[in-house]
Amino acid sequence: MTTDLARVRALRDNYLAYFRLFHSQHGIRVHEDAETAWIIANGPPGNHLLRTTIQGSQPDARLQAILQEIARWTGGMRWLVFPFDAPQDMAARLRALGLHEDEGDVWMFRDLEHLPALTLPPGFRVEVVADLPTLRRWWTVSAQGFGMRQKMAQVWYDAYRRHGFGPGAYALHVIGWAGREPVASASLILAAGIAGVYDVSTAPWARRRGYARAVTLHLLHLARERGYHVAGLQTHDAIELYENLGFTVGWREKEFVWAAPSS
Repeated sequence: MTTDLARVRALRDNYLAYFRLFHSQHGIRVHEDAETAWIIANGPPGNHLLRTTIQGSQPDARLQAILQEIARWTGGMRWLVFPFDAPQDMAARLRALGLHEDEGDVWMFRDLEHLPALTLPPGFRVEVVADLPTLRRWWTVSAQGFGMRQKMAQVWYDAYRRHGFGPGAYALHVIGWAGREPVASASLILAAGIAGVYDVSTAPWARRRGYARAVTLHLLHLARERGYHVAGLQTHDAIELYENLGFTVGWREKEFVWAAPSS
């Protein structure tokens, strides 16, 4: 695996753009300053620290201060360490502070110049979400695909409702229909010079029929139409699906888990 740091950085920044959509609703906090960027939701879409740049002669003291600040808002956080974070020995310093390393997702990338033809399974069609009634259908099928109660998935509906639709929106969403039934969903984040594919799901009763592949390929064509040249995504258990679409593994997350000490 060859790591293209420019692509990893672009997808990291795209990931931040995704999380910004959730800020200040349902108690979700997205914090960004010169040193760090993190989201705390204490529920979906999770608690993540995605950028660390610490300068100066006392990085351990600053890391401890960051953890103390995070502890004001939550009792647990996943902390991603990137090759371009500072200090360079961040992983060792986090271990020394008691964080433990966990298996992170795989980050995959694909050039968009040459895409497979947009062929669909029989009886299947893809619809771009362009209004609130369609977004409500997206919300329902996405919750079904991820095995969530619809109320738990409301943070996505509210974030995308606030963001809106049309030419100025950088978040796009699609629904896959099998006949008259919505069965698949996915989102596309166009930010930081890369097309980020997120939250691809298929309803449990409609899996293994090529629907996830179809909605993902539709997003790739949309991204290319918008002038994007590279797509990226994160996955834990669907590597084969995306390899069959031409994605290649570009990086594996170095993930650390922090939990507040039990009182």
